[in-house]
Amino acid sequence: MKRGDEEHKLQVLVIDYLTVAAKKDVYWFAIPNAGIRTPRMGARMKREGMRSGLADLCVMLPGGRVGWLEMKTKTGRQSVEQKNFQLICLALNHPYAIARSFDEAGKILKLWGALK
Repeated sequence: MKRGDEEHKLQVLVIDYLTVAAKKDVYWFAIPNAGIRTPRMGARMKREGMRSGLADLCVMLPGGRVGWLEMKTKTGRQSVEQKNFQLICLALNHPYAIARSFDEAGKILKLWGALK
């Protein structure tokens, strides 16, 4: 199985889990930066505000907080852009984490206060 397929399956599991286990006042969405697109469409999306390196999931939390969750395989590595985005999140006091398994994602979401 390709790394992208593993990350996709992990992300879908986490989304499904949030659907049943998240608190009512928690909202989440995916950042669809991955994907094959034409150079023209890529340029258009960048003009619209798309940025490289954003985390895979944004989790809006109680109290005006926003958590950023990056999904990675056991051996997956962050790109330079992803590391830069992590630094921005930390500088702005936004929770940021990398989950390499379903259990790890669950622990992160619990720590953030996203789960019932």
